[in-house]
Amino acid sequence: MSHSPTPSPPRPPKPHSGPAQLVWYARCPTLTALGLIANRGILQREFLRENINVISVRENSTPAVRQGHLDHTLPNLIREADAATALWAYGLNGRSRLLALGATYHSVSVVVPQKSPLRSLHDLKGVRLSVPREAGAFSPARVRALRAWETITAFAGSGPEAVEFTNVVSDHPSVPFGDIARREIEALLGGQTDASILYGAKGIELARAAGLRELHRFSAADIRHDDRLSGLIELRAVTVDDPFLEAEPNVVSRLLRQLAQAHQWAETFPKEALNQIAIEGKVSADLASEAYGNLFVEGAKIGLESFRLAQLTHLEQWLKARGFIASNLSVDDWLRPDILESLQSAPSSQTRLRSRAIMSSV
Repeated sequence: MSHSPTPSPPRPPKPHSGPAQLVWYARCPTLTALGLIANRGILQREFLRENINVISVRENSTPAVRQGHLDHTLPNLIREADAATALWAYGLNGRSRLLALGATYHSVSVVVPQKSPLRSLHDLKGVRLSVPREAGAFSPARVRALRAWETITAFAGSGPEAVEFTNVVSDHPSVPFGDIARREIEALLGGQTDASILYGAKGIELARAAGLRELHRFSAADIRHDDRLSGLIELRAVTVDDPFLEAEPNVVSRLLRQLAQAHQWAETFPKEALNQIAIEGKVSADLASEAYGNLFVEGAKIGLESFRLAQLTHLEQWLKARGFIASNLSVDDWLRPDILESLQSAPSSQTRLRSRAIMSSV
């Protein structure tokens, strides 16, 4: 992938005159670096002395705003969410730029009704597997489910050709905390499907509330350490719209710096971090702990290391092979590693303070 020239270090913030500048942010309702800082007011404090308002897409009901965070047409947007949608949006209009990647490891449960004759993953042959179909041009939940079912059936030794995928119609993907899982549970209990996949802490909660039986649960540790289960990793992309990046590189750098520091905070305050993840997912801290194990700290880290880029390449190839994105799509111009590199090469605040003290004593 080609790299843009490394920019000069971020300039000190300058005051804005005139109307307040709006900066939008969007994130998944599970573990994200953005989620770890959003509810603590970090983004607002970063720009407290400037005429910049940082606003959550999740808290806005305007359809154009909701749609704009999916296809990345919303101006001044930074987004940390599923990489598949980010790839699709880039192929659609080429407007976004990729700043960093993250990987979420949480439990994935294959569930069936209590009276189901299915007893193990090896029984997933000739059965109807639930696959969401959200309204709109692109369905992130459908992509996630199809990739997960391919991974699971291969793990079980059967393969997707031995099953039947059954569509379960759901909300538009721009609806926050949509009812996808509930629709799938209704289809299970109503006999329209034979097995479904529920994800993370919310999936565990809903399965228990509905009286479903877990045919198998892949733990976060299973997914993290077994290469056969790489299709169950939820790859996150930190993206920004290119006009915003070109016009306000300093603002984008400061936003990314806060995201990069979320991992350090989670490592230092793991209990508080787990509570934030529970708030994001609207579940209890105990359920969040059960779903993430001790991998939520690792999952909070973002970067562009070679293993993350390899995960992105695998996802890109999978999406192309199944027609979700164009086969000739090139992501070379999508990647902007220079922003993160400039942060990593810049001295820390403590280093700068020590340097000033040394200079003042000379």
